[in-house]
Amino acid sequence: MDLTNGTPDVSEADESSGIGKFREWFREAVDAANDWRQEAQEDYDFVAGKQWSEADKQRLAESGRPAITINRIKPLINVLSGYQRLNRYDIDFLPRTSDDIDICQVRKGITKYVLDTCRYDNEESTAFLDAAIGGLGWLDVGYKFNEEGTDGEAFVRRLDPFGVYVDPESHKTDFSDAKFICNAKWVDKDELSSVFPEHKAEIDAQYALYDTEERTDGREADPLWYKKDMQKVRLVECWYKVREEESLYYLKDGQVIPQEEMDIQYFLQGLVEGQRTAQITKVRVCSFFDRVLLEDIESPYKHGDFPLVPITCYYYGVGDLPAGFVRDLKDPQREINKRRIQELHILNTSGNGGGWIEADAMTPEQEAEFKKHGNVPGHFQKVRPQALTDGKIQERTVAPIPAAVIQAESQATEDLRAISGLNEALMGTDIPSSASGRAIELKQKQAITHIAPMFDELRRAKQKVAYLLWGKRGKAGVIPQYYTEDKVYRVEGTNGQQFIHVNQQIIQQDPLGNTIHRTLNDLSQGEFDIIVSDTQASTTQRQAQMWGLVDAVKNLGVPGDMVFDIILDLSDLPNKEEIKQRWQQRQQASQQQAQQQMQLEMIKNQNMNQTISFKDAPLPIQFAMAAKQGLIDPQIAQYATNLMVQKMFPQLAEQMTQQNQQAQQEQQAQQEQQLAQALAQQGQQAQQGQSSGGDMTQAALKSIMDGSTPAM
Repeated sequence: MDLTNGTPDVSEADESSGIGKFREWFREAVDAANDWRQEAQEDYDFVAGKQWSEADKQRLAESGRPAITINRIKPLINVLSGYQRLNRYDIDFLPRTSDDIDICQVRKGITKYVLDTCRYDNEESTAFLDAAIGGLGWLDVGYKFNEEGTDGEAFVRRLDPFGVYVDPESHKTDFSDAKFICNAKWVDKDELSSVFPEHKAEIDAQYALYDTEERTDGREADPLWYKKDMQKVRLVECWYKVREEESLYYLKDGQVIPQEEMDIQYFLQGLVEGQRTAQITKVRVCSFFDRVLLEDIESPYKHGDFPLVPITCYYYGVGDLPAGFVRDLKDPQREINKRRIQELHILNTSGNGGGWIEADAMTPEQEAEFKKHGNVPGHFQKVRPQALTDGKIQERTVAPIPAAVIQAESQATEDLRAISGLNEALMGTDIPSSASGRAIELKQKQAITHIAPMFDELRRAKQKVAYLLWGKRGKAGVIPQYYTEDKVYRVEGTNGQQFIHVNQQIIQQDPLGNTIHRTLNDLSQGEFDIIVSDTQASTTQRQAQMWGLVDAVKNLGVPGDMVFDIILDLSDLPNKEEIKQRWQQRQQASQQQAQQQMQLEMIKNQNMNQTISFKDAPLPIQFAMAAKQGLIDPQIAQYATNLMVQKMFPQLAEQMTQQNQQAQQEQQAQQEQQLAQALAQQGQQAQQGQSSGGDMTQAALKSIMDGSTPAM
């Protein structure tokens, strides 16, 4: 290391081991970020109330003036942060096929479980505040194993924006074209050795080198890597992209599978359609400090992207520094502070207007007393006799504070609001009592339009977080990669707690008796699109839409039960989801009650019709109906019916008698024919000697035909 100019040299050993490349990347990123870091640090200081430089405070102290700070920036940032917290975005999943509807609901529930577990809302709001103040916030998406258990948890956490360094050659506003991104933090020796115990000897040797360099006169370790006052080194985690050649196999169903994931079954089943070699971009990660390379491995995540997600406020790419709301508010804030000091100085110096006193108007003792107590309220000063009468003491008139000074401070305050775009309507202050609701709504929309670009960036960042959790283009995200066990998760929903069973292994049998293994709610299956839905822009807009629906129900005759759930969604009522659930249950109960009432009416009408028909029918018909219901013997009902027919319809009775006689004759002829056939068969058997019995006599045959007792 060349310590004469503070620039470390890179040895041939470093170059051969690869550490030289990573060191050079990090140094270039640090140099490129220096301007932004200085501006951003001042932005944070202004929000915290540190708005005077040491040189300015020294000059004020020498002139006897206090360094007054009237912090008008912090309330604006608080309003912006509060607006973000009250108008969050929700992640939703859209299925690509009808088979993916249920699994998309499962994904939404698991996503909520993961985000609730890692307290994502708080992490997102803190990163958003970083972007609003300094222009740049960062989120880290990954998976952390539980050292005490067998599994772990996915996480999304906020990173210190001053510890993230991006490839200076990146030109896109979301840094998606960056070749590398470094995350650096200061750690002590014990922490470093516990994380990388296999490199403890190298760590001890490097610390020994630092100690040796500190003991040498005029020689110190490079401050880029070592802080001697804290005895900490800077640990750098560098995520970078490489291009590698890889063989890809194309299946007949359209899938593209890399060689490392190919299975022999694809070939045996004849599913492979082709193969080619392509240059694939892969992500790797290395950890190092100074000249010690701790690890250089392939990314543990299969999604093929950096796990770091930026949130920007105002950033236009090449040649621009990321900026937040504070950057352009610092000069008006400085003017407010200086104008206030000027006003106080004028008030302090003009409290006693002074005047003119002749040499013999006071004794030396009186002059000393006047200098000591002249500005004290209620003090009466003694002078020589006749001094006031002779006009030897003349008071100077006190001039009022120049109006231009006060107007200039008011103008600076207006500049703050105009530059930030956060007007009094959004802040809820200084609203005239005569202002109409429509005017207030328009002013709020004006402020929301001004800050809309930043919330678009927040929506984009949240969508990127969702894709890192779930993956895309056939690459598994953190959840499908690590959440593979059969497990039940409890999710806090709007309607209370619900349980989701994922990766459930079941065994079934098909109609042929074959055993089938299935996985229910498989988190690695299904096709979907991720969207980040908007909440309503402001409370006033929701209220306006709600009262518009109420007026439609009241004045236009729109059925209230048709839009009641929408009115609840637009309202700010507490427990509105519980109210909606009770209303839905009541609607279902009312529908069931109406259906039951309708069925009872139908049964009642049917019974009434049957009662009227029974009373109006003749007596034999009543007997027939009673027999059908099982109330009397069917033979009695038939006898009564026959009597009625014979009495009232003699012709019909005669016709029925003839039909009965004809039916009996046909039946008797059929029996005679069957009997003749049987006798013929018996005669044939007798002739063949198969039967020893005698032939039937003609008398016996006649008796059988007549239906009497057979003759012997």
